Amino acid sequence: MKNTARFRGAKALTVGMSILLASACASGSAGSGGNAASGGGAANSDCAEGDGPITVGHLNYYTGPFSDVGPFFEASVDLMIENINENPPLDRELEASHDDIGTVGEAQVARGFLEQDNVDILLNPAHEYSSYREFAQDYVSENDQPLMPSLHGGSIPADIGGTAEEPIFRGQAQDTAQAIAGVLQAREAGAQSIAIVATQIAGSQLQKDAAVAAAEEIGLEVSEVIDVQPEQPNYRSTISTIADAAPDALLLFSQAEDGGTMVKQAAEAGLSLTIIGSTEWLQEAFPQAATQSALDQHEAVWIAGLGTDDSPAMEAWTELWEGSDATQYADASNSYAYGYYDLLNVTALAIEAAGSVCASDWAAAMPEVTSGGTVVHTYQEGIEALRNDEDIDYNGVSGDYAFTETGVVGSLFGVYEWAGDSLEQVSTLDENEVLELDTKVAESAE
Repeated sequence: MKNTARFRGAKALTVGMSILLASACASGSAGSGGNAASGGGAANSDCAEGDGPITVGHLNYYTGPFSDVGPFFEASVDLMIENINENPPLDRELEASHDDIGTVGEAQVARGFLEQDNVDILLNPAHEYSSYREFAQDYVSENDQPLMPSLHGGSIPADIGGTAEEPIFRGQAQDTAQAIAGVLQAREAGAQSIAIVATQIAGSQLQKDAAVAAAEEIGLEVSEVIDVQPEQPNYRSTISTIADAAPDALLLFSQAEDGGTMVKQAAEAGLSLTIIGSTEWLQEAFPQAATQSALDQHEAVWIAGLGTDDSPAMEAWTELWEGSDATQYADASNSYAYGYYDLLNVTALAIEAAGSVCASDWAAAMPEVTSGGTVVHTYQEGIEALRNDEDIDYNGVSGDYAFTETGVVGSLFGVYEWAGDSLEQVSTLDENEVLELDTKVAESAE
């Protein structure tokens, strides 16, 4: 499924053109003032000279286990681009094309966006990036493109990205860190033993492994670890195993509908558990599948994920979201919604600062627009400051937006629960402890 109605202005490929990313190039001329980033490889590339729309190929889900999020993610991207296009970077509007990776797979769609549509930005390399990583690296080395911001790149190893050669910058914390937040919430609730269930999807499996290691690190007993196939109508045998293990808390890593089904079937089996799920449960498909009666029966059903900062960014974001039609999919507290907002804001600001859509310029500009200078809380504040020749430090809805050398962003962490049709953040977690434990787990896995 591909929505290309808004897509135009594809540029010609520079196939066969050798670009040495380490060599000197012209850095940010158009519209960047004194804020241009230095990079390599742009001088002889089409990406340094374009004057048409900046094209975005959005890797999205309309079928498969994550099919419920496709329309929501599409609406989110379109809203953020509409907001940016009120004063676009380099005076070039962004235009998005959305395509389904749920059936044919991420690699095939990504290749199509690059080889056929020649997009400037490949949005959301994710769980299957390793299957086309070599192709992507070769493409970047030949074309100095695409830019690869990703809201769903938390399953890509943390040592990959953040460079001109591999310009991946994540919009949220690593999947492992979000899983570790769930383990810490179990400890905060007084649990001494936990059971862990994960669907056999790459991101969920990554979270499972991190949760097991984190639990052992902080002294929680792991009584059961269970892998299940996604999209099953019946998880009763899994529920029976959990009942026999009698854990103090249950961690479930799954997409929304599967999580809701397991929560409901656990209640139907007479269980009343403390359950902690993954960020996919922020979608309305979760409470719809779980049912309110099941949620009420359990001791607690929490979602460990990302938190928000009480700042002007949150106010501006809430006003934008609540004034749009996208509210039919989620409310402003949904971390995927404001995750797209922050990531696309920073992406566009870095393009302005870089003076081009060349990966070699943009990869250097991403940390520059988030790590020093005038603090800005919105895209409009940022673009005005850049055009006044100011350095900027973007602080967004999710807090201080700072990248590691490999393009991993720091995050706030929160715990949510569904209360009827609304989603409420019930507590926050110590982000330093989450990241410290995530680092230990990663080092132990090497």
